[in-house]
Amino acid sequence: MSNSLVWRRRTLPNGLTVLLYPRASSNTAQLSVAVKYGSIQEPKEQAGIAHFLEHMLAGGSDRRIQLSRSIEDSGGVLDFYTDREYVLGTVDVLPHKLRDASAILSELFFGNAFDEQKFETEQKIILHELAEVADDPPTRAEELLLEGLFKEHPVRRPVGGYPKTVETLTLNRLRQEHQANYVPQNMVLVLSGNFTEKDAVEALGNFQNCKCAGSISEKAYPTETFKPDPLTVEEKPGLTQTYLSVGARTVCSSHPDAPALDLISILLGGGTSSRLFIELREKNAVTYDVDCTHSKGFSFGYFSINCAANSKTAEKAKSLIFKELAKLQSEPVSEGELERAKQIMLGGVLRGMDNPDAALDILAFIEIQYGDEHALESYLAKRKALTSAEIQKVAAKYLNQDCLCTVKLKPT
Repeated sequence: MSNSLVWRRRTLPNGLTVLLYPRASSNTAQLSVAVKYGSIQEPKEQAGIAHFLEHMLAGGSDRRIQLSRSIEDSGGVLDFYTDREYVLGTVDVLPHKLRDASAILSELFFGNAFDEQKFETEQKIILHELAEVADDPPTRAEELLLEGLFKEHPVRRPVGGYPKTVETLTLNRLRQEHQANYVPQNMVLVLSGNFTEKDAVEALGNFQNCKCAGSISEKAYPTETFKPDPLTVEEKPGLTQTYLSVGARTVCSSHPDAPALDLISILLGGGTSSRLFIELREKNAVTYDVDCTHSKGFSFGYFSINCAANSKTAEKAKSLIFKELAKLQSEPVSEGELERAKQIMLGGVLRGMDNPDAALDILAFIEIQYGDEHALESYLAKRKALTSAEIQKVAAKYLNQDCLCTVKLKPT
């Protein structure tokens, strides 16, 4: 496998994990910080606090707003987002601005000054954001799917939380969570793109003196044992189509079956040559598009198939999906189709690593899941070695009809 899928990894004395991924062909340099505190680490009654904290990093005081805008003043881009297992902040700047950008990112993440007035402003903004999310049919269908698949695991909760929990959060509580979780040993710094060794030393210098604040305790997550809800139907005003989501609980990222489930998602929904695209769109014209995803983290996994169809064809779309899942379990995948899926998956990873924004996300995700600079190379090797028999066995284990949950979000 190419050395382009391996990066340098080190740990600073204060516990901060650093990943270095230079690319001489890049015209800019990228720096990101991932905090291992996402929505699944939150207490249930404070759902949305990790996302709220992410908002406060860039908008929590006049000083923070000024720092954030200074990145743009020098031609750079600053971005933040919250996922289930981490918050990620990234900057993409001209190489000679890297040291200044690292100082800004360090202050935004480790600084503890937040303003009450800005807290109230961001609270209003987040409530608007949650309202927009609630209006999005695919997002609502996924929320219903997760509620049907998980009863105890916090992955069932929306990343942004709920309006009722966001409204009860306080600035004091945000400060406590920031102090407890925004510490070097709970973070991953990624430096990629066009930079020299001298640039790296100067950039890391802005993070060397950030101090540890005790140990981070490992959270235990519940194991789901119940049978998923077979069908959830919800009506939503204003829709013209029925949004269909079919899914199943699977395994976490480190489980031996995870690579096979990833490849199955490509076989079913990876591009115009995939089984579901051909059956649902080309042959039967019951939908415009269909996607298939295997989502996983260090404590959860789920498989999902999503499409939209009109009320008359929604049931047919569901039947076609079930038919393809059954076929995958009863008939071996041909060598040609299996190899095509492997190539599609490899191409997707390589294109991701060529994309500055996607590469930062990939490196942070791989580090958080596996803690190994060779993990991506190893994972792709496992996928490449998969056989048709293994695909059939894994499909039967996780995607049989008794394991499935179906969601229909339909017009009133």
